[in-house]
Amino acid sequence: MTRIVDFLKKYKWICLGVLAAAVVLTVAFISGGSLNPPDASFVTQPDVTVTAAVSNTDAAATAAVSAAQPTQGAALQGTTAPRTSAATTAPATTSAPTNSSAVIVRTENAPSNSSAPSEQSAEPETKAQDRYQTDQVPSDKPQPVEPQEQTVKPVAHTCTFSVSCASALAQKEQLSEEVAAVIPSDGVILQTVTVTFNEGESVFDVLARVCRENRIHMEYTNTPVYNSAYIEGIGNLYEFDCGAGSGWMYRVNGWFPNYGCSRYALSDGDRIEWLYTCNLGRDIGGDYSQQKSE
Repeated sequence: MTRIVDFLKKYKWICLGVLAAAVVLTVAFISGGSLNPPDASFVTQPDVTVTAAVSNTDAAATAAVSAAQPTQGAALQGTTAPRTSAATTAPATTSAPTNSSAVIVRTENAPSNSSAPSEQSAEPETKAQDRYQTDQVPSDKPQPVEPQEQTVKPVAHTCTFSVSCASALAQKEQLSEEVAAVIPSDGVILQTVTVTFNEGESVFDVLARVCRENRIHMEYTNTPVYNSAYIEGIGNLYEFDCGAGSGWMYRVNGWFPNYGCSRYALSDGDRIEWLYTCNLGRDIGGDYSQQKSE
């Protein structure tokens, strides 16, 4: 004990200094002063902005590419722009009997961006076209009625109806032996008959029913870009069977409509003719280029 007292007396100033330092550290620790880590609110991280490259592909340009595919028979059945025929990818069933009752349906999945061409990409001569690429219809002719907007009423009307491929007989050298064998010798697939239809039905509605009732083979493709059925073959005679410009066209009251048969709403007393052409309508009086220039 005496030694401790002597030590404290000898080194009292050092001991007081150590004690004071200890007191200061203790107070600082308790009050959370400088020993605490920096406030997290002052710790910042640099902002990082990531910019993604976005491709602004013009949908109208895509539609223009798809519409420009090289095809034949662009003027057939009222189509006013080139189309790709399913016959180029699926062979015609010409071995089926002529009086087959089958009505075959093929569908094409047209690109969604091709049904509404952009006004910015349209050429000056196509600005008069409607959304289904139809040139302006003469004011004295029936205007197209969209199938989804047609209202069929149980009001009976009559019309005359016929199917002929006489033009193919004049170009018989272009037909294959298989196709030539199924063509009637007089070129008449169906003589003129009087048929009954309901108010609001289209040329296509009557064609499908008449072929079914008379057991005549008929094959068509739905073409959303034109909002109409496209008739590929009747009586086992298909488009392109008689050359690059061959196919089926329809005429109503002596006029070849410039829109699809599903969009032509019939009237009482109409005269419907389905005619096969071997030269884009020129051989049957249905040359669209001549009509547009007149």
